[in-house]
Amino acid sequence: MPDDIDDKIETAVFKLMETTDIPDIRVADVIKLAKVSRSTFYRHFDSVDDVVKRFESELLQNMRRINNMALKARFGISELDPTISMVSRMELLQGNRDKIVALNGPHGDPSFVHKATIFMHDYFRDRIASIGGDPVTRDLYLSFVIAGHNNLIQYWLEVHPEIEPQKIAAVLNRLYYAPFFLSEESVRQTPKAPQGWD
Repeated sequence: MPDDIDDKIETAVFKLMETTDIPDIRVADVIKLAKVSRSTFYRHFDSVDDVVKRFESELLQNMRRINNMALKARFGISELDPTISMVSRMELLQGNRDKIVALNGPHGDPSFVHKATIFMHDYFRDRIASIGGDPVTRDLYLSFVIAGHNNLIQYWLEVHPEIEPQKIAAVLNRLYYAPFFLSEESVRQTPKAPQGWD
């Protein structure tokens, strides 16, 4: 958990990232915005990139903790509801909203977006492993859904941050898992809005 100084510096870096590419953010601008000295900055971080990488690492570590808990639960129909793990992930992202938006934005870190995508793909692959079926088809499905997942989260945090994490979790759980609980007959019926889209 970062201390006050770490948090001030981190917040300044991510604020600057809204308009400036990470390699172009100067320590002088960070310390001015964070209201700390240059020596204080270097006592806590090696570089601007170090600030970003530490945040990314801590975020993925927290996600890993949530994912590890979720993997202990049996996969079943309850996945269609907003699970505790999905709500926890959304609360974590909402709590770091400004930083996530900057990180995924045009001046952010594309390597992190890629790393997070692979991280979540691996988790969801483990989560649905008990279902069986062709692993390549499952991976194709997960690639499609995770792309939507990433875009939905970015849209939520940028455009509709007022939506509570439980609602986002409910939508994501349905998008991920509803196909596993559809029968051939229900697929062919007249389309209707999913539950919760009222």
